[in-house]
Amino acid sequence: MIASYQPKKSIMKFYFILAMLMCCLAGTVWAQTRQVSGTILDNQTGQALQGASVMQKGTNNGTLTNASGNFTLTIPAQGEVVLTVSFSGYTMQEITVTNQTNLRISLSGDVTQLGDVVVVGYGTVKKKDLTGAVGSIKASDIVRGNPVNATKGIQGQVAGVVITKANNQPGQGFNIDIRGENTITGVTEPLVVIDGVIGGRLSDINPADIEKIDILKDASSTAIYGSRGANGVVIITSKKGASGKPRVTLDSYVGLKTPGHLMELQNAQQFYKTLTTDRAANGGTPANFTVNELEIINSGRNTDWVDLITDNGIQTGSTIAVSGGSDNTTYRFSGGYIKEDGSLMYTNFKKYNLNAGLESRINNFIKVGFTAYVNYSEQATGSRESLRSASRSRPTGTVYWDDLVNPSDGYDAAIDPWNGLATWMGIKDNQVMNPLIEVNKANSQYQVNIANQMGNAYAEIALFKGLTFRSSISASVISEKQGDFRGTYSKDRIGTRLPRAFYNSRDFRTYTLDNILTYNLSKGDHKLTVTALQSAYKNIAETSTINVDNLPFQSLWYNVGSAGTITGIASSYAQNTLQSYMGRVNYSFKNKYLLTLTGRSDGASQLSEGNKWAFFPSAAVAWRLDEENFIKNINVISGMKLRVSYGQVGNATVNPYSTQAAILNTAYDFGNTAAFGFAPANLGNKDLKWERSEELNIGLDMGFLNNRITATVEVYDRKTRDLILNQNIPSSTGFSTVFANVGKVGNKGIEISLNTVNISKKDFSWATSINFSKNTNKILALASGVSQDIGNSLFVGYSVRSLYYYQFAGIWQIPDSIDGSAGVYGQRPGSVRVVDQNKDGKISSSAGIDDRVVLGNELPDWVMGMTNRVRYKNFDFSVFMYTSQGVLFRNNILSGTFGDYSNTRYNHIVLNYWRRDNPTNEYYDVSVSNPYRQAIQYEKANFVKISDITLGYTIPPAKLSRLGINGIRVYGQVNNPFVFSKYHGPDPEYNSNDYIDDVPTIIYTFGVNVSF
Repeated sequence: MIASYQPKKSIMKFYFILAMLMCCLAGTVWAQTRQVSGTILDNQTGQALQGASVMQKGTNNGTLTNASGNFTLTIPAQGEVVLTVSFSGYTMQEITVTNQTNLRISLSGDVTQLGDVVVVGYGTVKKKDLTGAVGSIKASDIVRGNPVNATKGIQGQVAGVVITKANNQPGQGFNIDIRGENTITGVTEPLVVIDGVIGGRLSDINPADIEKIDILKDASSTAIYGSRGANGVVIITSKKGASGKPRVTLDSYVGLKTPGHLMELQNAQQFYKTLTTDRAANGGTPANFTVNELEIINSGRNTDWVDLITDNGIQTGSTIAVSGGSDNTTYRFSGGYIKEDGSLMYTNFKKYNLNAGLESRINNFIKVGFTAYVNYSEQATGSRESLRSASRSRPTGTVYWDDLVNPSDGYDAAIDPWNGLATWMGIKDNQVMNPLIEVNKANSQYQVNIANQMGNAYAEIALFKGLTFRSSISASVISEKQGDFRGTYSKDRIGTRLPRAFYNSRDFRTYTLDNILTYNLSKGDHKLTVTALQSAYKNIAETSTINVDNLPFQSLWYNVGSAGTITGIASSYAQNTLQSYMGRVNYSFKNKYLLTLTGRSDGASQLSEGNKWAFFPSAAVAWRLDEENFIKNINVISGMKLRVSYGQVGNATVNPYSTQAAILNTAYDFGNTAAFGFAPANLGNKDLKWERSEELNIGLDMGFLNNRITATVEVYDRKTRDLILNQNIPSSTGFSTVFANVGKVGNKGIEISLNTVNISKKDFSWATSINFSKNTNKILALASGVSQDIGNSLFVGYSVRSLYYYQFAGIWQIPDSIDGSAGVYGQRPGSVRVVDQNKDGKISSSAGIDDRVVLGNELPDWVMGMTNRVRYKNFDFSVFMYTSQGVLFRNNILSGTFGDYSNTRYNHIVLNYWRRDNPTNEYYDVSVSNPYRQAIQYEKANFVKISDITLGYTIPPAKLSRLGINGIRVYGQVNNPFVFSKYHGPDPEYNSNDYIDDVPTIIYTFGVNVSF
């Protein structure tokens, strides 16, 4: 038998005493510590500073503030404790803590730094050392209005950047112009760089994941990207992790989306009066109405079709992120979901986002990292026709079959009702179907699904002191599927034909490899940074399309093989590559004389042999006047810097293979037998080369009263030559045009940014930010030395987006008929009057006596954005206003059926038209001849929008610490509440015709920001 082991009593006693001592020690330590919490704010704007460092002086004990600017830190319970609070671009503060438990700390901007670090492409620079024209937007400004698309978050925030939405559909895109349009036929969109992924799309990143956006505007700053930066560069830096314990943030909102700012359509009684009483009053023939329509008219009822197919919707978004790390490795992971309902029934947009980022310092000389994004979106926009049909449909129509007085008085008796709806609405018209049938997803659908994966990985090696080598690879893979289905009961099939469908698959793949050498040297009064780059880029695009007719089932686009007819089938493949070499030198002397020199050589595969390569140089100098004694002694001036830059960039704005002659399929008849061959489709141009832009930029940065007032003024002049256009050639060549380098475009402008701190008190602050930009765009030369190309509305001395027609001069009045002046032009009272420019008694478009003129253009004369931020204790309030002035459209609403008062078939918008008892000069008579009515359709689209109003409240951290919550901010917001414009259309921001569109909306939102 083995005896069991029994420890000696003395050993047992030792362990017991040791355990008691440890417990006492732990209790002592616990008793000798306490927690202090607080909030770190910008003393000018009152905005929370996320990522500010709070450290116990002389120790490694510290933390960072969360998204709400809040922090919690454990400190010794006894004695005074000194905390150091710091944030990039702000003056560090030391705070002595005695018995306080909740702190509110405001940091002041560091005058010597003049703000944050700016990303300038393949590197960063402090704003005080910046020599080019760069605009920056912080995270709080990007997400301020809860945009579904990050592009919307930029609108009105940066001088010189004009952003307009494409339409009002959920998930809609935006157009971006930086300092005007530099080409005529090419792409004017800027290059987008997302964490090193070159050629990304702003729509592909969750706005809540963005830390900062830097926009490179002048040729000096964009030259680092060579040809790809010809239209400006938008650089996105996503949020990164920071060392410390894991932090969790949740940003969530939900909003009610309601139709608003709708154009006013005629009701049934107005429509009837216009087409009967008012037409007959001036000798016109009254329109006919069915007994079904007369029942609605005489009973005082009205059918508002737009109201019937629209409804309130929900817009919501949530993003949850986890970040943290150690001294050597940091990480951040996030997931997001966005859903936006359209106002049209059965329309919506959904998007799912995943983001992962990690950076790690392996040892003293190797650093690695990666960022990856996965996005998937579904955009269902239903029938592309439904809104236009609803706006067009007569307000005298009947919704339901059972409400028809006589189905035979019209076309309804010839077709069965659809789900109880009157197909042709009791009207004698079988072209526009009941909008409630058209809008139903069983009859018509259009959907776009996009999957996007993109990422960047890098390794950085410190070769020796001051010299680093960084190699990175980025890739983007986008798969886009489009489906369009038109059922039997749609306008396209008019209730009698079998369904048709369209299916398109597009795949885009881009790869970029960058190898970068950077050398930094600081010696005495001299600072030098040298950057060298080798870059290789490859882009591949593949598409396949099929159109089918006579589908036997309501199978959407998922069973096209069952179709009776294939009406179209196509596929394509295109590839282009770009090789680049770049060098940049940044030099600073005494921190007040700054120089930047850049040169980049690009080789584009799509250009012709011998013209593929081009070199683009730039130079910029800056003088920090605030470092000179004659400025230092002026107390009111806290910063002043003068900048001058000149640079060249190129644009290979042609599709791949454009320099080559393509072939097309042709049919021949050989002895009554069909045969197929090939023939040239175009004439190739082996001399096609780069478009080249050169720009001079002068900038002045100023700060006053310890930077309570800061301002930047930019003046620029950009010229683009060797424009790639279709040049007319002799028909003897067998072709009429060929792509060639001809023409020249210029853009001149001024940009002003102003930030003021109007009031700055402990419990109350008010700050204002204003940006203004004015750009003048002109064609300086056209092909073959001609001064105008009327067919394409191109005129030397005028904008590339000019509009050309007769000038509207009001409406001919009754006295004009009496004195005979109207009769000279064959007109009568109520007709549109235009200007006889050469006063020859004729209105002519013939050469030499052409009375048409350039009326204006579709580019704004000037735009401005203004944000006011107010803070009172824990409350914050902001208002953002945006305006665009000077845009001229040929209004698609007026030029379509809605503005054609001579048309008796469709409904109209409410206009003040001419009658003998209403001799207005605004709009023409409904019954007279109007050969020049197009002149009245050119209309200024000036507008002022209050884009969003927000009221928020931050719960004091002291009330949350016991719950383990660092911070909570709740807010209410209204988007697009007020629009001021005289433009006749659904939205003055773009020129809608109600086709492939949705109605404008107002959004009422409640949101919360939580951090743990």
